[in-house]
Amino acid sequence: MLNSSYKLRHGPNRNPNSKTKQGYYRLTNKDKYVGDPELIVFRSSWELKFCKWADFSPSIKRWSSEPISVNYYDKVSKLEECKKLNLDPNNPKNWMLKRYHVDFWLEIDRGESVDKWFIEIKPANKLNKPIPPNINAPLKEQRKFNRDAKEYLINEEKWKAMNEFATKNGAKFFIFTENELERLLGRFFMR
Repeated sequence: MLNSSYKLRHGPNRNPNSKTKQGYYRLTNKDKYVGDPELIVFRSSWELKFCKWADFSPSIKRWSSEPISVNYYDKVSKLEECKKLNLDPNNPKNWMLKRYHVDFWLEIDRGESVDKWFIEIKPANKLNKPIPPNINAPLKEQRKFNRDAKEYLINEEKWKAMNEFATKNGAKFFIFTENELERLLGRFFMR
């Protein structure tokens, strides 16, 4: 389950000009964490707040950051290549096999049972299917749509693979947006 080699190769972005706050979380309750306590990666301020919540919440028995990866098929990254080479983009041979690294894993004490969850943290706008621009829209707007559509389609495949993995392993997979985080973390999230 542990994914430390990935975290060693893909550490947090420490560039001060980065769009998101990234770093290593400093653990307080070491007995709750599964994995290397020196490699608790957060890749946004939301993930940092989630780490603090998981570390201190009495209902969380155990947790881990980026604990596993699952294979998924990226069906869109080679579309241009398929078009140039006159290949069928619907043929799985022309898809790219990639690995998706889920953000968190939790064991939640429910009193009489323990739930196991895999959590992905994403902005709510990333869950919405992009709306194509008007045919006469500026090129910049069309390119943005293409990037957003590609990201959306790839995320669908990642999350489908993760959901299947979780189900096979007696766990559940959830995507937490700012809305779920605000409900879960309350005012703490808003700071």
